[in-house]
Amino acid sequence: MALQLTGSINITTGGLTTDLPGRYSGSLSGSFVGDGSGLTGISGGSSVDDFPYTGSAGISGSLEVEGNVTVVSGSINGDGSGLTEVNPFPFEGQADIIGGLKVDGSNEFNYLSSSNGAWSVGAAITSNGSPAGGVRYDATLTGTQVASLLFGGSPSDNTQYTKKYDGTSWSDTGVINNLRSQLGGAGTQNSSLAFGGTCTPNPTVGCTEEFNGTSWSTVNPMNIGRRLLGGSGTQNAALAFAGLADAPISTNSCTEEYNGTTWSTAGSLNSARYCLAGVGTQHSTLAFGGHPSTCRCTEEYDGSVWTNKPGLAVFRGKIGHGASGLTNSALAFGGSSPATTGNTDIYNGTTWSAGTDMNVARRALAGTGTQNSALAAGGSTPQVVSCTEEYNADACYRKSFYHQQCQTFINNLTISGSNSTMNIRTLGSTPNPLTAGAIWVSGSAGAGCLYFSPNGTAICKISFA
Repeated sequence: MALQLTGSINITTGGLTTDLPGRYSGSLSGSFVGDGSGLTGISGGSSVDDFPYTGSAGISGSLEVEGNVTVVSGSINGDGSGLTEVNPFPFEGQADIIGGLKVDGSNEFNYLSSSNGAWSVGAAITSNGSPAGGVRYDATLTGTQVASLLFGGSPSDNTQYTKKYDGTSWSDTGVINNLRSQLGGAGTQNSSLAFGGTCTPNPTVGCTEEFNGTSWSTVNPMNIGRRLLGGSGTQNAALAFAGLADAPISTNSCTEEYNGTTWSTAGSLNSARYCLAGVGTQHSTLAFGGHPSTCRCTEEYDGSVWTNKPGLAVFRGKIGHGASGLTNSALAFGGSSPATTGNTDIYNGTTWSAGTDMNVARRALAGTGTQNSALAAGGSTPQVVSCTEEYNADACYRKSFYHQQCQTFINNLTISGSNSTMNIRTLGSTPNPLTAGAIWVSGSAGAGCLYFSPNGTAICKISFA
């Protein structure tokens, strides 16, 4: 016989005892004493099997967690006095402040002086003791301006050497297994993918290799072997597109996606070509330039189809050009049009515009990085070169301010009262750069005078003598 209770029972005092299986419908107040080993349908206990927990948990006392705590939605309230390893600064990005910002002390802001980019000379590619030196063309670069990987290329006695660039110098690393040039690449300095290209005695290959930061290993090949192709993405999510295939020789428009294990066929480009360049991710790629010689075309891939976009400002034809950036912020540099060029084109997601020329005009060069921070290495002028150039889009300056209970006044400044105080910055010389509205007190020559600049050019002095 089962014990069945309905209604409400208070077990604050006394007890409830039965040796029969029971079912209770209603509510209980008070506490249960026991190990709870016979209870079912209870979550939130000490066993890991009780989680994940869904719902609201009220915790009285302390909660110790080993590992990470993720707040999917909602907020954590408190003064944060017990938090450790919390470091929200330095802050990168844009901070929108609603209300007032009060800073006691000094603070600094970085700002960009202009949108004009410039190329500067970097360290030349090292030689490995080769009679040819560090010269290289038709190679591939991956990574960033200050952490890049150079692999493949010609001449053959340099092709096997893989190089790392740290923003200052080149160093040797693992030897690639399949010596080749005119190949595609994707990834970062310590996690790169090499695919396609040409190597003796094969005009085109589809072989693929992965680099782990130290060495190269061979993985599944592409479905269609080709050279002078474009590449983008990461080691485990790469995109290969266009190129020149053999048997018979043909200009290609096909696209393949790599998932970290195998290659699969994806949407074809609208314009078949080779010697093109590409930037972006596997499902957001920009392809531009290439041969046939009439092609300035730009296409954007969304993970399914390619869409035509405005063409390059300068044709970059049969011998390849460098590229850096993302789908909506790309850079194209070097190449042939049809003569060897050092032109730079800047893409803003809608149109291409002319940028600053490279120091050394060249073709068949390698490029990587972002639109505002690019790297170009090797190439031919037509002589094969080892030179490296770095592109930086904006000169960055730092501007300092001093705040002490600051307040902004518009049109006029009124100070009243017997104990009113206005703190003004004391300087030993004129502020540089001088800005309109600057006010300061001299701490050396002309001490005791108040200076201000109404327009950022003229300097007015008020003497209290």
